[in-house]
Amino acid sequence: MTRESYRLFSEGKIRNLTITNRLVRSATAEGGMTEEGRLIPGLLEFYERLTAGGAGMIITGHMAVMPQGRAGHNQGCIWDDEYIEDIAQMADQVHRTDESCRVIAQLSHCGRQKTAEDPTGDCTGPSAVPSPILERTARELSNDEIEEVIECFVQAMSRVKKAGFDGVQLHAAHGWLLSSFLSPYTNLRNDEFGGSLENRMRILAEIVTRGRALVGDFPILVKINCDDFILGGVDINLFQQHVDELAKFGVDAVEISGGMWDCLARDEDTLGFFPIIIPESRVRINKPEKQSYFLKYLKGIISSIPIILVGGNKNVENLEDIVKNEKVDFISMSRPFISEPELPNRWKRDEGSEKADCTSCNMCILTVREGLTNCMLKNDKARHKENQKLFYEHWREFFK
Repeated sequence: MTRESYRLFSEGKIRNLTITNRLVRSATAEGGMTEEGRLIPGLLEFYERLTAGGAGMIITGHMAVMPQGRAGHNQGCIWDDEYIEDIAQMADQVHRTDESCRVIAQLSHCGRQKTAEDPTGDCTGPSAVPSPILERTARELSNDEIEEVIECFVQAMSRVKKAGFDGVQLHAAHGWLLSSFLSPYTNLRNDEFGGSLENRMRILAEIVTRGRALVGDFPILVKINCDDFILGGVDINLFQQHVDELAKFGVDAVEISGGMWDCLARDEDTLGFFPIIIPESRVRINKPEKQSYFLKYLKGIISSIPIILVGGNKNVENLEDIVKNEKVDFISMSRPFISEPELPNRWKRDEGSEKADCTSCNMCILTVREGLTNCMLKNDKARHKENQKLFYEHWREFFK
């Protein structure tokens, strides 16, 4: 049997979207915009290469829905109509390159995980929970401010639809603002936005419900944690309940990830993986048993909506087995597409290794602040060799 006949390369569906194969580029920090929210030269060519590489669906790097929620100086912006024209070029580039490729805009608010790039900016969360990693403790949002956040997400959903995207994904994973409302570790409120599961999910439910009234059949996806890797946070039991609730209030697909920055205060023995910046993107995963590391959380899962699995997906034969035999509808990847944007087509043609050539070193994160994200190992081997040990020892500098 040729790989072209694999289930991995068969059509899938999310709401009214037909997707030509089950390989998805997961949202990846791209460094693709200027401080003023304009496209950096080269971003459209970046999306052209990515689309031509054969992914069935591309999820953009996260776009901030309000100025206070921007995580970095070159992150995408979508808090005002003035940005529609710029981001519309991204959607248009994808559709002109391959009209069958679907492009989804990811929306986010950084919340308490605001970094040194904005040391004076307001750092907010559902509750004022001190962090063992972050220098600042978030200020608790008032109910009026929560209402403003909800409305900003809703209006951003409308803007990306106007810009020509095929759907939207709400980033509610990795400790960003929506994620911190879902987690009982960071949400200690005792009002309608905290306490019970229903209350902790209320902000997300409101965004989806009000957004649906505005955008109609436009697909709405959500990215959530299966595990925060923090005592008192989201775990496998809460994860199932979150999936149930997402389906109830009309989410069309859920992408499964895990981790938040606070978990990096733990050591490797208690975490079960090496702690380094961006904990959802693990390092030292060359052995097959260390890959697709969130799959175990789906073993007993019951879901009425499509599941997208991210996290250490590197071997085409293993991924084919997952989509054939597990409760997974789509496979998403981030770092392999930085290293090898043509990966889906290479695999489909049965060329080269069955493994992605990405080494999962995470050094690409160093390139985000300098412009467009790229693979340092491929593009600057000398710098990669010189900086890797230093990066692994001093990654905490990123949180200051």
